[in-house]
Amino acid sequence: MSVREGQARLKKIAGQISEDTHLNSEDKEFLVKALMKISNGEDAETALAVKAKKGERKSKNAKSIEWSKELLFSWIATATAPESEGGLGFSLKDAVSIAKEKGWPNVPSEQSLRRQWNDVRKDQGRFFKIKTD
Repeated sequence: MSVREGQARLKKIAGQISEDTHLNSEDKEFLVKALMKISNGEDAETALAVKAKKGERKSKNAKSIEWSKELLFSWIATATAPESEGGLGFSLKDAVSIAKEKGWPNVPSEQSLRRQWNDVRKDQGRFFKIKTD
């Protein structure tokens, strides 16, 4: 289970407890075991399955950056697509420059984005339909 999945599970359980909703047996067993481990001195993040692995980030800011980049790469895929396919026909450099110029939030430098694009471009879907002026 990834740290994000662990966080989502804890958030769901917290919501159920706060609303006095019945916990399913799997969540109840997980929570009981985790609390017992914590009471015996085990690290709480490990017991609750939210300890980040090496290189894994778990902050809200990191999640926001991930989400922004996912949207940005989708926009870049559409902006760099040929006009005949509903894109704008921009070069990668122009598409990234425009995105940064327009103030796309929480993304790295243009150079980093172009480098990262090479890692995702083959699998990146297009979710935007761009209308020209």
